[in-house]
Amino acid sequence: MADEKNGSGQFEEFDARLRRLRDADAARRPAPTEEPTPTLKWGSGLQVGIELLAGLIGGVLLGYALDHWLGTRPLFMIVFFFLGAAAGMMNAWRSLRRMQAGQKF
Repeated sequence: MADEKNGSGQFEEFDARLRRLRDADAARRPAPTEEPTPTLKWGSGLQVGIELLAGLIGGVLLGYALDHWLGTRPLFMIVFFFLGAAAGMMNAWRSLRRMQAGQKF
């Protein structure tokens, strides 16, 4: 029984020292700034890249299919490559404008 009293006194002393150290550490910590740090939006960047690629690949595939069907080898593939590139860039531009305005997709 006497051992329990000595043991509990040690724990109270330890708790008091620990509390003082925690308070001192909190006082040394700088106050958090109000301005939030910018976060990277990997999903939005990936979406812009996919939109660019989708326009290019879609244009090339459509042009290749038309060339194969009509027998005019590189003509439609070149034309639709540029049309797909323009469509992909326009979609990417729209996405970037929405991100800049802070809107959700």
